[in-house]
Amino acid sequence: MSRITSILIAMVLVAFAMTACAAPTASENEEPAVVARVGDVEITADDLEAEAGPALMQLRQQMYDAKVQVLEAKIFDLLTEKAAQDAGVPREQWLAENLAVPEPDEAEIAKVMAQYRSRLAKEDDQARKQVVDYLKQQGAQGAAADLQRRLAEAAGVEVFLDPPRVEPIIGDYSPSRGPADAPIVLVEYTDFQCPFCGRVQPTLETLRERYGDSIRMVFKHLPLAMHQQARFAAEASLCVGDQDGFWPMHHWLFTNHKAISRETVLAQAVEQGLDVDALNACLDEGTHAADVEADLKEAGSFGITGTPGFVVNGRILTGAQPLENFVKIIDDELRRAGLPVPEPKAPEAAEETTEAEAKPVGAS
Repeated sequence: MSRITSILIAMVLVAFAMTACAAPTASENEEPAVVARVGDVEITADDLEAEAGPALMQLRQQMYDAKVQVLEAKIFDLLTEKAAQDAGVPREQWLAENLAVPEPDEAEIAKVMAQYRSRLAKEDDQARKQVVDYLKQQGAQGAAADLQRRLAEAAGVEVFLDPPRVEPIIGDYSPSRGPADAPIVLVEYTDFQCPFCGRVQPTLETLRERYGDSIRMVFKHLPLAMHQQARFAAEASLCVGDQDGFWPMHHWLFTNHKAISRETVLAQAVEQGLDVDALNACLDEGTHAADVEADLKEAGSFGITGTPGFVVNGRILTGAQPLENFVKIIDDELRRAGLPVPEPKAPEAAEETTEAEAKPVGAS
C-alpha cells in the first residue's frame, strides 16, 4: 500500500468519525437542530458542539493535516516533474542533483557534540555518529523544504485549502506585545512552572525579531494542577501587569520556575521598583482570579489541555515546537493575506526538540 493511499484511507476514517460525532449547528436565524429528545428535554446540535468541541476540533485538525500532507506531496511531485522535464533529465536524477546536502563540517560537529554531550552515547565514536546523522537529517529536511518553497514561489502556486480555526478572546487584561492591528496574532497558553514553556521562550523571541511589527504576541494562562505555584504565579503576573511590570516578571518567573513563592515574587517586585502594598492587595483580593479562570476555560474549549499551547491566527499548535513549525504557519498566513514573507535566515545550531518536549505537558 502506497504512502498516499494510506493517508487517503486515514482521511476517510476521520471524515466518518466526524460525521458520526458532529451534527450541523443552526445559523443565527434558525432554531438549533434537535438531535435527541428525552421526555420533555431536547438535546440540540449546539449542545453537542459546546460539549464535544475540543474533541471535534482535534478531528478537524487531523483531517486538515492529512489533506495538507497529500496536497504538499502532489504539488511537490508536479513541480519537480516539470523542472526535470525542462532540464531534460529523469526526475530521480534532478532530485539527487538539487537535494544534495554537503557533509557537516568538523567545527559544526564539534560544537553540537560539546553542547549536548550529556545526552549522547558514552563512546565518542557513537556520539559523533549520532551528531553527524542528526545534522545530515536536518540538512536534508531543510534542503527539501527550501527547494519546495523556491519552486512553489517561482510557479506562483496558490493554496486555497482552509485550516480549521478557533477564535480566542483577547481581553484588556491579556498582556501583549506588538501592534494591535498586526496581521499575525500569536496567542500563547502557558504555565510559569512548566519547564518546556520556559524553553520555548527563546523561540518566541526569535519570531518577534524575524517578523517585527507583523506579529502581535498575546500571553494567556494555563496553570496546570500538577504545579503547586502555577495559579498563584499566573495571578501575580497579572497583578504586576497592573503596574506595567508584567514582562520583566514574566522573564523572572520562567527563569526561576522552581523557586516561585509569594516571598520570592514580592522580593522580585521590590527589585522592579513596584508598589508591594498594591501587589499584596491585588493578590489578597483575587483581583485576577476570574481572568486566569477565563483563560483556562478558553484553552480547554479549544482542546488545549497541556502546556505550552498556541493559537496562530486561529490555528492551533501545541507543545514546545521548533522554530520552523511556527514559521511555516506564519509564512502561510502572510501569503494568504498577500503580504511579504521575510527571507529565511541562516539556521543556527539550536537545541533539538525531542518528542517529549514537543508534546505539551499535562496533555492526555
